[in-house]
Amino acid sequence: MWILVLFLLFLAAHLNLTAIVPLQIGDAPPPWWVGGRLLWPFAVETNTLVPPGDALNALTPILGIGSALLFLLAAAALLQWRVPATWFGALIVAGVVLSIVLQAIWFTGWSVLPLLVNVALLWLVFGQQVTVGSLRA
Repeated sequence: MWILVLFLLFLAAHLNLTAIVPLQIGDAPPPWWVGGRLLWPFAVETNTLVPPGDALNALTPILGIGSALLFLLAAAALLQWRVPATWFGALIVAGVVLSIVLQAIWFTGWSVLPLLVNVALLWLVFGQQVTVGSLRA
């Protein structure tokens, strides 16, 4: 089970980091064998909730990097690498909050997978009440 949670954390981090380098206007989407737009959901031509400009250019990397960092720290806690196991749930919840804000700003049909990953992580934390100890036991 812990490998599935680790995979979800890495997938969530990846999906949020792709916001830093959105698909440019006129560029072809990534090939299907690397996930295409499903694993690269951001594109410059998206009608965003925040108008294009300085605010969007500042918010996007802060939210993308912040959420990815929190997910990676949760993965480090799960792997028992220098991050206290007691932080695991809080790191996931904080990462999900930043990720949902990012996905809401850049909302398209391609935002469904990142939002589903967020829901799955929240369900694990609150519904199943997983901890590092319960996953690694």
